[in-house]
Amino acid sequence: MFLSIICRAQDTHFSQISDNELIINPCFVQKIVSDYAFKVQSRSQWQSVAEPFKTFSASAYFKEIRNIGSLGINFLSDNSGNASLNNNSLKFFFAKDIMFVEGLSFGTGISFNQRSINLSELNFEQYEYFSSSKKNYLDFTLGTNYYFDFNNNQSHNLGLSLNHLNKPNVSLISLDDKLQLKYNFTYFYNFKLNEINYETFFFHSFQNSQNETLLGLNLKYVYRNTIKNKTLIKPLLCYRFSDAIVVGAGFRHNNYQFIFSYDINVSEFSKATNYNGAIEFTLIYYLFKKPQQNKTVKCPSYI
Repeated sequence: MFLSIICRAQDTHFSQISDNELIINPCFVQKIVSDYAFKVQSRSQWQSVAEPFKTFSASAYFKEIRNIGSLGINFLSDNSGNASLNNNSLKFFFAKDIMFVEGLSFGTGISFNQRSINLSELNFEQYEYFSSSKKNYLDFTLGTNYYFDFNNNQSHNLGLSLNHLNKPNVSLISLDDKLQLKYNFTYFYNFKLNEINYETFFFHSFQNSQNETLLGLNLKYVYRNTIKNKTLIKPLLCYRFSDAIVVGAGFRHNNYQFIFSYDINVSEFSKATNYNGAIEFTLIYYLFKKPQQNKTVKCPSYI
C-alpha cells in the first residue's frame, strides 16, 4: 500500500443514533429507560473494498447516583483499514439536571485517548518521518439538553454538544493536525399511540468541512406486557444525507435488547462498494433498582 500521510483527523460515527447517546451528548446518559445500563456496539464498514473499517464501543450508564447526577463510562476502539490506524479512548461523562429550570440539563466529559499506527503495513514512495507511532492526548466535551412533554403522550428532546474544546494535536508526524471543534445537534420527538411508540429523530454534526445529517424513525411495538415478561419489537429506518439508507430491527425481552442495522451505500462511492455499506449491531442489558419496601416495625407489647 502506497500512502502519502496528509490526512485530517475525523471522528467515528454510528448509524443507530438512539442507542449511541454518550458519544453524541454527555447529557444523554440520563436518557436511558432504566437505572443502569450496559451497552456493546460494533460496526464494520466497506468490507467489499479492502480491509474493513471496524469500530467497537462499550458503555456503562449510572442514572442519578445518590441525587448527585448521572455518570457514564465509554470505551471506544476504531481500526481504520489496512494501515492499522487505531484510535482508542476511555471517556467519563457526568450530567445533572438544573434545579430551577425543569427539563434542562448540562453535561461534561473527559476522555483519555491514544492514536497509533502500524508502520509495518505501509510502503512509501518517499521517506516519511514519524516522530512516534503512538500519540496520547486528553479531550474535553460539553453538552446541554432540554426535555419537555405534552399530556404524557408526546415528548421532545433538544440537545447540543461541543466536542474537542481543547483542540488536541493528534499528529503522528511533524505536521500540526488538531482536532477542530465538533458540534452535535439532536432532536428527538416521541409520540405514543396505543401499543406503539413512534420516535422520529434529526441529527446534524459538523466539524471543519465535514458534515453528517441523519433523519429517521424508530418504532417500539409492545408485543407482550405482563407482570413477568415484557417484549418489544423495534423497526428502524433512517437516511444519512448523500451517503446511505439505514434499515434495521431490534428485539427487547425483559432486560435484554438486541438491535441490528445495515447501511445501504447510495453515495458516489456506491459503485466501488457494490452498494454495500456497514453492518452494525448493539447489545444492551438494562438493570433496575429494586423498589424499596416500607418496613413495619412492631412495637413490643407489655403486660
